[in-house]
Amino acid sequence: MMDVKGIEIPEICAKCGGKCCKHYPGGATPEDFGAPDEGIMYNKIVEALKSGRWTIDWEGTGDDKIYFIRPAIKGNEGSTFDHAYEGECTFLTSTGCELNFEQRPEACRMLIPRMNERCDNQGYTRKHVASRWERYQELILNCAVDVEEFEWFG
Repeated sequence: MMDVKGIEIPEICAKCGGKCCKHYPGGATPEDFGAPDEGIMYNKIVEALKSGRWTIDWEGTGDDKIYFIRPAIKGNEGSTFDHAYEGECTFLTSTGCELNFEQRPEACRMLIPRMNERCDNQGYTRKHVASRWERYQELILNCAVDVEEFEWFG
C-alpha cells in the first residue's frame, strides 16, 4: 500500500456497524497495488483476484469503460469481474474490517467517519477511483485473462 494517510475512528464505526461497508466496498487505487511499478502491480492484482476476495469493476459503458479494482461483494466472491452497484464488502465482519488499516483500499482509509452516519468519502466515488486506473487498463485486462486461464486450467 502507498503511504497515504487515512482516518480511523473505530468507536464511531463500531456504533454504526459499518453501514458504508454494507452498502458498497471502497475502491482501491493503483498505488494500493504498487503503482507505478507495473511488475509489482501485476503480481499483486493477480494474487488478489486469485483469492476470490477482490474483483474488477468498471465505470462507464461500451468503449468508455474504465476498469478498476475493489473488494468483492459477499456472495459474489470468486468472480473476476463484478459490476454490482451495491452489496456488503467481503472483508466486513461482525467486529469491523478484517483487513489491517494499511491493507484496506485507499477509499476506505480516506473515509472520514461521522457520528450521524453521514461519513465523508472525500470524493472517492466510483468515477474518481476508476479515473485513477485509466492508464492501467491493459494491465488489468492482462491480469484478468491470466487469472481466468489459471482457473480454467489450474
